[in-house]
Amino acid sequence: MKNKQALRLAVGAILAIAFTMGAARVTLGDVKDDCHRKLEADRARIDRDSAKYGNDSPKVGHDVERMDADRQWCRDHHADWDHTRFDVGIYVRH
Repeated sequence: MKNKQALRLAVGAILAIAFTMGAARVTLGDVKDDCHRKLEADRARIDRDSAKYGNDSPKVGHDVERMDADRQWCRDHHADWDHTRFDVGIYVRH
């Protein structure tokens, strides 16, 4: 009876550790890469819409707001980004 309980406890502990490690990897991941991907996609969207509609168009303004939201996401997840690439010129709300 004690061996059966010890075995259950050991298997339960192993499963708990396995699920915890997997979840930690998913939630922690590499947020710096995610941040860079988000900002790079925003930059491409802003460049495309700027060429199509002009720098002062509402569409570009919306795209810049979206980039600001992604910058905030990066801050919230403690991920830094290349400020010389994403925080200049048209990519910053004036």
